[in-house]
Amino acid sequence: MQQYIPICDAMVQLMHPLIEIVIHEIDSDKIIYLNGTLSARKVGDPSLLEQEALEEVSQIIYPKINFDGKLIKSISVLLENKWLLCINCDISVFSKMQNISELLLSVASSQPRSLFVNDWQEKLHLTIHDYLQKNNLSFENLHSSDKKDLVKYLLALGAFNEKKAADYVAKILDLGRATVFKYLKELR
Repeated sequence: MQQYIPICDAMVQLMHPLIEIVIHEIDSDKIIYLNGTLSARKVGDPSLLEQEALEEVSQIIYPKINFDGKLIKSISVLLENKWLLCINCDISVFSKMQNISELLLSVASSQPRSLFVNDWQEKLHLTIHDYLQKNNLSFENLHSSDKKDLVKYLLALGAFNEKKAADYVAKILDLGRATVFKYLKELR
């Protein structure tokens, strides 16, 4: 069992205070290793393992509620048919983050139409976003050929009819103004 201890210690140190690792000795039905502070258990406490269920377990992931009401995600792995390794992770913080994210990302109402009806930059943003999605591209990883293709697409849609549109496209695509005008000259 000693060969597992450095790995367990490293995992707890990496994920502190979110995880706790417990090793149960099957024959004695006792906790023989515990690192982390999620439970109120200690080494030497009874494991309270269901012996019949152990025969079917090689690895199992399950949720549980901790004594303090926190949501815990656990995995139990049988080791050499002698020990049961249990890794318990406090996921309550992630649950809270999910709830906060949902609140922040929810949009209760849309933009007022009359206020943004002539916002050509917003329309340009939406057009670029749609183009990237349809072509399975990400804005952060556009190559120069992708940018040229995007300029071609925008030209075909009339995006450069707006005054200063070429300057704005150059700015958001991180291209030189001269490069955009060169592309437009080649494409026209």
